[in-house]
Amino acid sequence: MPQIPSAMHAICSQILSTDDLKMEQVLSEQIQLEKIVTRITFDDDHTVLRIYASKQLYLSEITPIVHDFGFIIIDEVTYMFEDQKQNIQVCRFNLKAPDIKKLARAQSNIESVITDALLGKIFSKCKIYSMVYLQNLSIRQVSLLRALIEYMNQAVLAINYETILHTLTTYDELSRLFLHYFVVKFDPKIVKRQHQLTEIETLIEESIKIVPNIMDDRILKLTYALLRTMTRTNYFLNEETIAFKIDMVLFSENLKGMQPRIESFVYHPDFSGLHLRMSRISRGGLRWSERHDDYRTEVKSLMITQEGKNSIIIPDGAKGGFVINKEKSKITKEYFTQIYSAFINALLDLVDNRKGDTIIRDDRIVAYDEDDDYFVVAADKGTASMSDVANAISIKRGFWLGDAFASGGSNGYGHKELGITAKGSLKSTERFFIEKGVDFIKDSITVVGIGSMNGDVFGNGLLASKTFKLLGAISQREIFIDPDPIPVVSFEERQRLFMAKNGSWSSYNSSLISPGGGVFLRSDKAIELTSQIQKMVGTSATVLSGEALARALLTMKVDLLFNGGVGTYVKSSDESDLDLGDKQNEAVRVDASELRCDIVCEGGNLGFTQRARIEFALHGGKINVDGIDNAAGVNISDHEVNLKILLNMIEEKGVLPPDERDKILVSLTDQVVNMVLWNNYFQSLAISRDEQLSRRYLDDFLIAIDLLTEHIDAFNRRDFFIPKNENIDNVINVKESIVRPILASLLSYSKIFIKKILIESTLIDESSALQYLYKYFPKSFVSVYENEIKHHPLRREIIATVMADTLVNL
Repeated sequence: MPQIPSAMHAICSQILSTDDLKMEQVLSEQIQLEKIVTRITFDDDHTVLRIYASKQLYLSEITPIVHDFGFIIIDEVTYMFEDQKQNIQVCRFNLKAPDIKKLARAQSNIESVITDALLGKIFSKCKIYSMVYLQNLSIRQVSLLRALIEYMNQAVLAINYETILHTLTTYDELSRLFLHYFVVKFDPKIVKRQHQLTEIETLIEESIKIVPNIMDDRILKLTYALLRTMTRTNYFLNEETIAFKIDMVLFSENLKGMQPRIESFVYHPDFSGLHLRMSRISRGGLRWSERHDDYRTEVKSLMITQEGKNSIIIPDGAKGGFVINKEKSKITKEYFTQIYSAFINALLDLVDNRKGDTIIRDDRIVAYDEDDDYFVVAADKGTASMSDVANAISIKRGFWLGDAFASGGSNGYGHKELGITAKGSLKSTERFFIEKGVDFIKDSITVVGIGSMNGDVFGNGLLASKTFKLLGAISQREIFIDPDPIPVVSFEERQRLFMAKNGSWSSYNSSLISPGGGVFLRSDKAIELTSQIQKMVGTSATVLSGEALARALLTMKVDLLFNGGVGTYVKSSDESDLDLGDKQNEAVRVDASELRCDIVCEGGNLGFTQRARIEFALHGGKINVDGIDNAAGVNISDHEVNLKILLNMIEEKGVLPPDERDKILVSLTDQVVNMVLWNNYFQSLAISRDEQLSRRYLDDFLIAIDLLTEHIDAFNRRDFFIPKNENIDNVINVKESIVRPILASLLSYSKIFIKKILIESTLIDESSALQYLYKYFPKSFVSVYENEIKHHPLRREIIATVMADTLVNL
């Protein structure tokens, strides 16, 4: 038996009870095995919490956890036991008498949670621990409540996390009912489910009625609405993640602005993320977000852009993103892969699989939505190299899409390798130069850029022509200035950086920069301006901060402003930075009215707000929207996925040898790239024609706006900043045309509208419609696999998309 040293016994006996001085052999062995053990003893007069540890614990570690349970500490004593095998530290806390019945009921869970928290297995600090005591919650249920709170915190930015937490812990009985409702709704073992749900719904609704505070009432109703509109969860798969899917058609009644139709949310102590879809058949990239406070806002904005962009491809718009709860500098590649893999697995938990025409669903999933088997992802910011990881997960799980699940992997069309997004954006922008009589491949033009050479879009974009005169660029950290570059020399140096491991501007060979130029940091407090920089940006100032210099670059006179970076850099003059998010670039953001460039190319997403585009266009600037300019990336990914689906089907039938599929895909690369780039060209040309037509047939365009508003849920005047008909002059430029950013949105959503009509019709089932199915695929592929193409599972969607695209682009 462990013993207290005899010299201390007399002193200890005055402050320690007999129970404090006893330790059974079983407990000693448990401590040796588990390192930390928690025990609670109580009677009508005393409640004692003892924590036994084989290592030293500090009060600063323990007391916050105890306080999170709502316990009041009267006093504390720490002492040591000596054992032959170990020294055991004991921390004894006398607690002010809690509710003994609740304590007895929750004793096991309380002890377990305190132990695991001190071992670092679970949250070291969590106010929901109070409900472990009050409602006997398990740590799994605590995690579920945290997941609900985190989602609502992201969905409704007007209510913060702490406010939601306070309401749910204050009304702990209602929170218990919410959890019970969730279990009855989704536990596959529940019988007489609907009867029980009805009973719980009545209890919840009656309980909310008597809540006096209006904010508490709002939060409780929001939580209830979230639970009622959930359609699936992986909670009963007992994964480390907790994921749930939401019917946003119903839940969006509680939110503002345009919303997706389907949303999946994933929670884990180390990360959280979500995936937003405009329909069951949607696609878009997954990004690693650094906007912890409002990552849903970022992802939703990207999804809206994606929806317009996807008007030329088969699926509707989607976007996903996640944040990691760890300092970026401490995130290794291996750790990131673990997080990404957990996110992918959780998302796949919420969808179906298929074999042939049969839908396959895990028996442990209770679903309240329709069959949902088409789920694809793509690379985005921070996940450019993760497609192979995603596809490996898909293959391991036996997901029917195999390596068609994530486009752009080693057996797909890599965006950076092909430079497709950059090439496509410049193909759209080329229209502006053609109309000016300029061939920017042959003729030299001045450029200011947003991005760095190690980036896909910026790097490929600035290598599109040897005649580009890149005068300056701003990246996330640096500012590059070359007042009078020699185009061929600077091109070769940019090419070297693009191929290098470190393609940051600080690696640019300074001897090749023209006199007066250099590389600076955005964080520099004071940068002395050379006469060349002063002349270039048009300022008499001799010193500027890095942020001010970045703003000066963005607003200088150039032929082309090329956005190949990440973030929002231009807003309208009447927009507030507070409404935009992206705090990282707030200090360098400028107003559209300050821009002096002639043309903008949006290779990156969200570089301009829509109101900024409209303002720039009203002042005579040439600009489309990001969804038009950078559509080539998603377009080529869509072709890759649909080719792989078809090739996989052919391979399964034994028509195609196993090693031939990837060879065929590679052989089609040039044809697919050509098709995609021409699509960008024709879209930009169609907008130019609409500029001319809107001068003569304005009333017809107003009818089209009303029609889209009435029939397309995702389209409305408010979100696209289209004024009422009587105020339409507010978006008419000096040439009496509707500005291009508005026309670009009309073009995309007209395609979506026509596609919707065609999908609901029988026209696309007629034999005459097959020509549009074949038109989607490369000619050489059609000539070999014409019969197999007719059996593509997305045959109807492909025909409708190509028909709509052809009609609108005419």
